[in-house]
Amino acid sequence: MGFLRIHHLYYLGRKRQFAPLRNLHLLLLRGWIAKIEGSFSNLISKKQPVCLVATEGNSLIASILIKPSNRRGTCWSMSFPKIYNNPEYNTLREIKFRLIKYSLDVKMTNINNWILKYPIDSLEELSILRELGFQPQGIISECSPNKIISNKNDNYTYLEGRNSFSWEQVTIDNSVDLWRIENSGQSLQLRSIIDRKPYDIAQLSVKLTRILYIHSLRKSVAIAGIIQQNFPDDINTIRVIRNMAWDERLKDALPSIIKTITTKDSSLTVECDSKDDNLRHLFKLIGLEEINQKVLLSKSNLKRSEKKLSLTKNSSLGTMLDTLNPPNIPIPSP
Repeated sequence: MGFLRIHHLYYLGRKRQFAPLRNLHLLLLRGWIAKIEGSFSNLISKKQPVCLVATEGNSLIASILIKPSNRRGTCWSMSFPKIYNNPEYNTLREIKFRLIKYSLDVKMTNINNWILKYPIDSLEELSILRELGFQPQGIISECSPNKIISNKNDNYTYLEGRNSFSWEQVTIDNSVDLWRIENSGQSLQLRSIIDRKPYDIAQLSVKLTRILYIHSLRKSVAIAGIIQQNFPDDINTIRVIRNMAWDERLKDALPSIIKTITTKDSSLTVECDSKDDNLRHLFKLIGLEEINQKVLLSKSNLKRSEKKLSLTKNSSLGTMLDTLNPPNIPIPSP
């Protein structure tokens, strides 16, 4: 187990496994930049991913990509293990276990927490994550453009009576609005693990990240947003988020921008919380087809500061059970 190095690429080339070489060359370069970022501690933001590999002799067996989820590098995400060759001396599960564990133990500045998304049917990987202390935080529904149904509103703005809406790009000034919407849909535990600030949202202000504002005579209010995902495996994924209260105006606002975005890039994946029946129904109406579900998992390396519980021999069973914190969502058993 270790960092991706030049000789790993050499041995792939000798085996004539040319397909992954181009991407691994780029990851090798970005890994060097990541080490430079880490050496400057908090002086510069953390952006670059790091590729870690598992080998047997000169054979490259598998790799994992880890990537900072915020600018300070306190939370990192991890990709799904990628397999290049079958191991000879270990089982594939042992290789995956050791590689994931090595990723968690890697010495990078300020890593306190981990967040990742794995397919719900990847039972072996989920079993490994459970052994290593990961806890589920939710289920994500992923949809792909099937046949986007035409909608009369093909613009980023819409007027109706005294109300109007507009999709706006994220800036330093308005990033706090999208940050608040994202926080409203997360548990307190998940928020503390991801540890994202408004300027982290602004950093994601690429071409696909937007905020939906509803304008009235008195003020403008942000009610929803689209965030391009920053997970290693999700570079072509956007997530739709909204305020906790459903707003019927989303039926007009969302189809127009989703149609525009997915028409430009048909490989794009659109995701939302699997419990959000309103969004999932709207996705279906406009021609998005659910293709997968993923489990959102997290792990914190920080020790919890909890009150010490003084249970005496006379404590009731109910009192003891009240001290337990059951997990939110069970991970599927292999």
